[in-house]
Amino acid sequence: MVIKNNLSEKRKLVKGNIEYSYLTDDYSVALICNEEGKINGMRENRDIGHDIIFGPFIVVGDDGSGEDRSLIQEQVDKYKQYFNDLSICKTYFKVKEILDTQKEKEINM
Repeated sequence: MVIKNNLSEKRKLVKGNIEYSYLTDDYSVALICNEEGKINGMRENRDIGHDIIFGPFIVVGDDGSGEDRSLIQEQVDKYKQYFNDLSICKTYFKVKEILDTQKEKEINM
């Protein structure tokens, strides 16, 4: 998908204010998500290791200049695989495990 590289377009895609997040193993891309996705009732979307993104997100190139750039085809292919349907299932089970653990702690208090 090609998008306009402006704040308005990015906000529209993530349905609110934007926040940048990064994967721990690849700083050549940035994930743009909804800044308040966790607190405004959006559903979990993807586990990125150190965090879980709630709500829609986009992946953009990041060359360290402070400007987003288009992904090269290699990155498109890599992140289509990285964020495939299996990653949705893994995220669901991780969130379920977290909620079950929290519920168990509440019961034992």
